[in-house]
Amino acid sequence: MGVRLGAMLNWSDAVAGKLARVASTLGQCAVVALGVHLAADSLDDQVMAGMTALQALADLYLLAPLQGLAGTLGVASDAFIWWDEIELGAASAWIALFVEAVTTILLWGSFVLTPRQDALSWSRYRRALSVRALILPLVLAGVILAGCWSLSMGVEDLLPRGGLSPWSVGLLGLAVLARFGWPAWVRAVAALEPSRSWAEGLSSAVVLAPVGALAWIYGIPLWGLLP
Repeated sequence: MGVRLGAMLNWSDAVAGKLARVASTLGQCAVVALGVHLAADSLDDQVMAGMTALQALADLYLLAPLQGLAGTLGVASDAFIWWDEIELGAASAWIALFVEAVTTILLWGSFVLTPRQDALSWSRYRRALSVRALILPLVLAGVILAGCWSLSMGVEDLLPRGGLSPWSVGLLGLAVLARFGWPAWVRAVAALEPSRSWAEGLSSAVVLAPVGALAWIYGIPLWGLLP
């Protein structure tokens, strides 16, 4: 009877441990997804502004010549002037959504699909130095901080207004950072493998770097405190 009880307790401990690891990983994924989404909202605005500027430049420098060419050839000007038909709002939203999905998958994979390491190792990180090793920690840190801030602001909207509300959400953000954000960052950085080339990770950095920059600029409230 005692042996069977001990086996059951060991089994329950193992199951509880696995459930805790799964819950922790899901929390880490949620924080990263929130941060990427916050950055993608800003990316949508930036893409919209850029596309509007390009459309204005096309109207300024290409519209008249192409209309003249269309008249010479005896065809409708719509055959050459196609950019005015683009719905800029929808186009920028789809671009931001695509970048958001790719960035989220890449960042999730950096800590979910990698073996767990006991701790950070400076010597291991030096062996992994590459574009990926330089970009990933910075991008992931910005996204995690933005995700914690976004979660705190969402909770603040649900709380009654009062003097304790800002402090409460601030402590919540720090708790989420300590429980989910920091472990996710450590998992990703500690799992970086020795690089075969300095350019390793260059293709993914094209997507990650802009999102990380937007997360640091627009997703972290500290910049608003600066003069």
